[in-house]
Amino acid sequence: MTYTIVGVIGHIDHGKTTLVGALTGTDTDTHPEEKRRGITIDLGFASYRDGEHQFALIDAPGHQKYIGNLLAGVSGIDIGLLVVACDQGIQEQTLEHAAILQMLGVNNLVVALSRVDLVDDEVLAALKEELDVFLEDFGYRDVPKLAVSSVTGEGLDELKELLKQFAESCPARAIGDYFRMPVDRVFTMPGRGCVIAGTVWSGQIRVGDHLLLADNTVPVRVREIEAHGESLEESKVGHRTALNVTGVAAADVQRGDELIQPDVFLRSRHLLLEVKAFPDVQEIKCPATLQLHIAATACSARITGTRRLVPGQSAVVVVETEKLVVATFGQKCLFRLPYPVGTMGGGTVLASLGDETKRTRKLIELGEKIALADDAERLIAWTEFHGELTPTAAWCALQIGVPAADQEAIIEQALATKLIRRLPKSSRLVAESAIARIQQEVIAVLTQQAEANQDAWAVEEAIVHQLQGFGSADLINWVIRLLIETGQLVRLGNRIAVGSDQNSLSKKQQARMGQIMAVFEGNRSPPALKEIAEQLQIPLESVTSLSRFAIQAKLLIELDQGLLLASTVFQELCLELKELFSQQPELSVADIRDRWQVTRKHAIPFLEYCDQQRITLRNGNIRTAGDALS
Repeated sequence: MTYTIVGVIGHIDHGKTTLVGALTGTDTDTHPEEKRRGITIDLGFASYRDGEHQFALIDAPGHQKYIGNLLAGVSGIDIGLLVVACDQGIQEQTLEHAAILQMLGVNNLVVALSRVDLVDDEVLAALKEELDVFLEDFGYRDVPKLAVSSVTGEGLDELKELLKQFAESCPARAIGDYFRMPVDRVFTMPGRGCVIAGTVWSGQIRVGDHLLLADNTVPVRVREIEAHGESLEESKVGHRTALNVTGVAAADVQRGDELIQPDVFLRSRHLLLEVKAFPDVQEIKCPATLQLHIAATACSARITGTRRLVPGQSAVVVVETEKLVVATFGQKCLFRLPYPVGTMGGGTVLASLGDETKRTRKLIELGEKIALADDAERLIAWTEFHGELTPTAAWCALQIGVPAADQEAIIEQALATKLIRRLPKSSRLVAESAIARIQQEVIAVLTQQAEANQDAWAVEEAIVHQLQGFGSADLINWVIRLLIETGQLVRLGNRIAVGSDQNSLSKKQQARMGQIMAVFEGNRSPPALKEIAEQLQIPLESVTSLSRFAIQAKLLIELDQGLLLASTVFQELCLELKELFSQQPELSVADIRDRWQVTRKHAIPFLEYCDQQRITLRNGNIRTAGDALS
């Protein structure tokens, strides 16, 4: 069975509610004030079944004062049913309602020419011609127009048949991976408690499911599901649904709130939108504060990122909303002027923003790319914007509009462009532009340090920490590995330098260097170079040359009497000295030798080097802490 939502719109007092009643047998004006005044103030809901087709009709108010209620109703419809009274013709709200449908992306439109029993054929023909011109201005061509009378029943069967044809041609809605339902109605049922109603925008819902009330982050549980008076076990996208929930009272829920799947949707006050102003509105200078209608929510919103909104033209803007809203990629919205009151244009959500909001210029550039992009190009644009990105299933669905089933294919399509890469052993994506930027920065920092300190070598960890503003530690470490692989950098132990003839080693030399450094690592009683050469069966001249190289890279320290010591071992000795001096300010050679657990043969040259570096101060056979020890 098909399920179709029909939004019934039109100017006030053109017979919308009467027509809905004639089609469904239901009077949607149930509010006492509506009965008294004879106009629809709030949304009305009715349904009927025609063979294998179920139609849900939303009767929207036509009065300018209640346009916000109309917007809450038309946000999720499949077919627009524009009602124009033959005896009154095209009116102000007729124009505005058609423009609203067009901005919200409702492509299926039927015109019901109501009260045909009150006019002759000549008036009817003239109205049809006028409507052709009027609707074409809003992008609607060849719109079927049926003359109907809710009094005589004329044209009602033809209208139902036409709605069936539209329903059969309407594309099936994508189910979506995550449940979301904007609230357009809430009430209390005696003995059952709070009932929240709306149109399911995405996902599915079952009895017993847990949801979140987005406006105040209240968790609720679904106790019962009902649609058009029928009790159900589940409901899905595109269906008018009433949920009896526990965990909240009706007084705490209002139109504009949303029921959402927990831990998925971003609630934000900042949106990236593509906005298009109607052709007949005045130019609006920005920043400007307008009334935003998005889903069932209405709130004030401040528009920035462009100097002006030009009639008939589109612009990418950043919008700051008065309240937290839920918005997903591709979602439609509308803007209204506070004065003169009226709808000025519509927008399409490009992104719901988190911490990116301080980068307005970059956001506008991002939005301009997204607005014209396909799925893979949007993913690339976001990755280039952040530098690196982990595209989770929820992020892909809500920020670039790609369902879980298609995400891996889109990621592979984006990778094939060579504009982004996947970080090894990770799901994180990295932009080539970010890689190039970090490569330049690593080389620049090392070059600057070499020029300033006459030292080409730097500890890799220190470089990663210094560049943390350019990316994650994982990314910077990976970029350094790429630079080493291409020969632009060289590494010795934990130190790196810009590759040059003076600090580059062949693969054979690197292997021998590794053997030599293994002898020194952790060794407080290192052997002489001659002993190392004999132990490793490497020529003494090679050991001597590579040792000189290691001293230059600060992997080894040269002490007196030609004794060499690993820098890491010397750091351990200094830490132990510091601990000793904290317990006793004056120490003998024996005190230090015992703490270091070395022989006097090594303790003396170690201490003499410490004296030279002012790590220790010597007074006879006594040492005190030097100013360099800290």
